[in-house]
Amino acid sequence: MRTGMILESPPLVNVTPLAAIHEVPIHIRHPIQPNSASKHRRLGLLMLNELARVEMLVARIEAAGKHEDTSAELKRTVAHLEQTLFAYEVEKKPAGNENSSGRMLLQRYMTRTGLDEMFPKSSEYLGIDPVIPGGSFIEGMCAPVICSQGEPAGRRRNVNDIIARLTFDLFIAHFRQMSSINQLVSIALQVQNDLRLSNHKFIAHQVALLYQCINQAGPQFSKKYKSRVEENFSLLKETASVSDTPFLPIDLQAWLSNLTTDIVAEALFSGRPMSQQTPEAAHLSNYINRVSSGNAPEVDNSP
Repeated sequence: MRTGMILESPPLVNVTPLAAIHEVPIHIRHPIQPNSASKHRRLGLLMLNELARVEMLVARIEAAGKHEDTSAELKRTVAHLEQTLFAYEVEKKPAGNENSSGRMLLQRYMTRTGLDEMFPKSSEYLGIDPVIPGGSFIEGMCAPVICSQGEPAGRRRNVNDIIARLTFDLFIAHFRQMSSINQLVSIALQVQNDLRLSNHKFIAHQVALLYQCINQAGPQFSKKYKSRVEENFSLLKETASVSDTPFLPIDLQAWLSNLTTDIVAEALFSGRPMSQQTPEAAHLSNYINRVSSGNAPEVDNSP
């Protein structure tokens, strides 16, 4: 009898169902690099990972001078890249690689896939001539240096320094924009959580912060959402200041909930390619697409 009463009794706490916007797919048991991936894709991701390590090691040596451990690790990483690429080419084309060293194959692979532009310090270390994208602002910055340098070695050094600095600036700009978008998502989710409270006294302040984050996130968000915040902000501010424990009416809550949901969906689930989200990510996005499709150019083994 007592057991039946317990089973039929109402719950002690009614748990609020989670909104779909908070659901995040988890892939803990999924491998980062599936075994079923093509050898070309696995090679491309390995090159990307190892060249990032080479870039960091070269930068460390430039900043702190040569160190035995750093130099040894740099040589091991480059040797691993050369051996891996050479083995891949020999397996794919058993004949025709007799006159090609691992270093030559690595240089040609980087040039054909655009990795020489993404990793200028690595390119210089490996003896690849600097690549200046035609028509870009990098070309305009490097042109005076190219014209003023007499020695090829001096020109290469100066041009590579400029490309490395500008590439670093582009990556920093990319991460800053991602940080702004992350801040925008955080404040939008905070506003959604605050709407569930019984006191909306500080909601106007939160929406003001949201408006500021929209401006900082760039034109992609400001063009769409600035006007949507402005249309009801005065009414929101007035409603939130009528008493010490204000509570927004249902229509204002619905408006604010829809606004923040759209912002989060735009930032996280827009479905746009990475190269369209931030211009600075175009090189990385193009490279990943090429190695994933399996249609990237073959490494030229001709002398």
